[in-house]
Amino acid sequence: MKKNKNLHLLIGSQLFSVLGTTIVQFVISLYVLDITKSAFTFSVIASLSVVGRLVCLPFCGVLADRLPKRNLMLFMDFLYLVLSIGLFLVTRLANPVTAIGLLTVIIGMVSAFETPVVQSAIPVICSEGEVPRANGIISSIGTLGTVLGPILAGMIYRFEAVYQIFLITGALFLVAIFCEVLLKIPVQAQTAIEGSLVKVVTGDLKEVTHYLKVQKVIVRVAVVAFMLNFFLASFIQVIVPYVSRIQLGVSDAQFGLMNTLFAIGSLLGTIIYGVLANRLNETSITKNLILVAILFGLLIIPFGLIQEPTMAFWVMTLLVASAMGVVTVISVQLIVYIQLVSDKALLGRIMSLVMIVTTLAVPLGQVMYGGFAAMASGEMLLLLIIATSLVTVVIAFFSIKIFRQMGIKKEY
Repeated sequence: MKKNKNLHLLIGSQLFSVLGTTIVQFVISLYVLDITKSAFTFSVIASLSVVGRLVCLPFCGVLADRLPKRNLMLFMDFLYLVLSIGLFLVTRLANPVTAIGLLTVIIGMVSAFETPVVQSAIPVICSEGEVPRANGIISSIGTLGTVLGPILAGMIYRFEAVYQIFLITGALFLVAIFCEVLLKIPVQAQTAIEGSLVKVVTGDLKEVTHYLKVQKVIVRVAVVAFMLNFFLASFIQVIVPYVSRIQLGVSDAQFGLMNTLFAIGSLLGTIIYGVLANRLNETSITKNLILVAILFGLLIIPFGLIQEPTMAFWVMTLLVASAMGVVTVISVQLIVYIQLVSDKALLGRIMSLVMIVTTLAVPLGQVMYGGFAAMASGEMLLLLIIATSLVTVVIAFFSIKIFRQMGIKKEY
């Protein structure tokens, strides 16, 4: 019962925190597109958040393993509250893009701690048998926040009064803080931090690197995730919003609904994983990657064959939402695998290192796609879609041997 109560509080804190951050990210992306109407500027602002994450990720695992996880969660949401106040002030400036970029970096730095802290807390408050289902619940709740966030943001977004939205996000972070005040996470015994944090990070990275030399499958999984983020996630985060807002000219409500449907796709993915968790095996990931490649290839229909903008927008949205659902199933399965095979004393640092590798792909892909979109014609976009689909097929076949090894290790 005690563990269930803590899991419920963790779910509550994640719901309101994710809801707040989703609204902030949605509003920033829409606001920057409306101000600049530039795919490249939009991609740079989006990549700054990821750069912030990369700066902090090496330290996240150390702190997640060595400091009280509850205190870290409280600190994160307090900083989100402060950043909401900062955005409230910044968006009232005449030329806010530079200041928004700086705050976006800080938001990325704070968000870097979320995944290592939360995912390393789950095995602590749940038994080993409960870990897969708890991951599914946390992922579903997090995705639910991303479903509601764009809906609310699309309803209340007003270009001339955007600053008011950040008062609402501040209130959401206050509720998350309240849940975390009541949360109790057992503190695991760890060696005290001696010397500078950089020295500790260097030592811990050496320890994790030595561990990963034995668990090479984890490294290969991270490489697969890197390629998926570089080619697929970056495309969805840059090309799809730019085409929707600038080329197709969708409304605020449509833009919000598009993001909501993307989140619903991810939510359905977590639900499907929760239902089928015990039936999925090493071949499921490869099959799902091929399915993603097919869905991406079908994007040539709305991008090149449908002339009516509204119809093209909705077909594109449904295809991308479906692809995101399948990718979510893959992602949760990989996270659970890493959690179950990793040493729990190193789990935070391992998750942090995996996040560094996979996150590094995002800003590189975003800037690449942003520069491409700024000068690409419709025909070039079609070629890009076909190339991305083919690359996904290559990744799927590359992953077959890796995930067969995963199945062998689980049986062992």
